[in-house]
Amino acid sequence: MTLSALRPCRSLIATALLAALSAGPVQAASIYKPQDTKGAIASYDLLGVKLGMSEAEAVTAIRKRFPPGSKDANDRPINLKQSDYELTSPATGAKVRAGIRFDLHPEAKSNFDFVKVFLHEGKVWAVWRDDASGRYAYEKMVADVQAKYADAAPIKSAFMIVNGGTIAPQQGDPAIHGAELFEGQCLDFPFVRSGSGDKIRLDPACRKAFGVSYQPQHRNGVKILASGFGQLVDLDAGRSFMKYMASGAGNINGEKPKTGDAKL
Repeated sequence: MTLSALRPCRSLIATALLAALSAGPVQAASIYKPQDTKGAIASYDLLGVKLGMSEAEAVTAIRKRFPPGSKDANDRPINLKQSDYELTSPATGAKVRAGIRFDLHPEAKSNFDFVKVFLHEGKVWAVWRDDASGRYAYEKMVADVQAKYADAAPIKSAFMIVNGGTIAPQQGDPAIHGAELFEGQCLDFPFVRSGSGDKIRLDPACRKAFGVSYQPQHRNGVKILASGFGQLVDLDAGRSFMKYMASGAGNINGEKPKTGDAKL
């Protein structure tokens, strides 16, 4: 092959390499969640609670959302109970007031119907709703979520078939089961319920996170969304709270330091 014949090949190779290098950062960014380019998360609320609200405003919003005499999606009366939400300081082993917890069914042995409002310096930095009793009409809830959180991206999966107590995946029947929006390099939602205590992941490159997610199910031929959660989080403020707690400050009960590993 002559040099003149090689030149077009080299040109094509160089062009391909340039295109690949240019695409590199875009491909790397695609592993992260949908990005908030309009500052939409700052305007979002979850159960009427917004980031940066005062404690009193958040309490008022939650009580307005669950007034006396209200019922859950299973037509079960809600018995709203408010209490301090505490975490354990890794520095002292003492309990630290992290915010407020609202239990919707405090009488239940396994109480996974709650709202947790996280506070730092008197302001809300996160609200987390766990809705184990959720049973909602599919089309209406999807429409409501998409209308309220217009800039959030839909979370897609497939419906599950529920026959009695058995749940099996249904193939080829796509569903939207929530919405999500993030600011920064966020890999997942910050809060996870755990039998040994809440797991809190405040990814250092993630700044804000929002998500609503439920299980899409077919029950007796009816499409519903069941058992889900919602999260609205300012991770920057959350990291400030964690530093405050780790400093040994915030012991609200006058407890003495405990030995052993402290868990959040």
